[in-house]
Amino acid sequence: KRHRQWGGAELAPRLAANDLLGHLRNGSRVALVGMAHNDRYAAYKEAFENRSLVVREVVGQTSVQDFCFMARARAGLYGTTQSTYASWAALINPDLLNASLYVLNYPLRDAKNVTAYAPKNEHLARVVHHPVYYLTDEDVWRR
Repeated sequence: KRHRQWGGAELAPRLAANDLLGHLRNGSRVALVGMAHNDRYAAYKEAFENRSLVVREVVGQTSVQDFCFMARARAGLYGTTQSTYASWAALINPDLLNASLYVLNYPLRDAKNVTAYAPKNEHLARVVHHPVYYLTDEDVWRR
């Protein structure tokens, strides 16, 4: 509960698959990075597969290896704005075509609601997007 109060929550797997990745075609490949095999990992994997996405499991690496993998993404990078790894990987990767670093606003969040943000740099504005989701507390991923 505490991580949700400061804004560190994530989209529930169903919303991540259908909304955040909703633009991807059936059969598109995605990679789950930096998650151990646990219930949380399994929930995202199941939601992505139910959406007919092909899931690559990138597990068993160090945190630095996870960051390097993300920093070499080409087609897309998706995560929360609170993820330092996802944010920096999106900023330093000159070959990245699209990054969606999302923000969640929900009643339990103590911090002020966040509004849309657009980078001032022309290249970053084309590549890095910050979608804002307004959710109920129930639609926010619970740990």
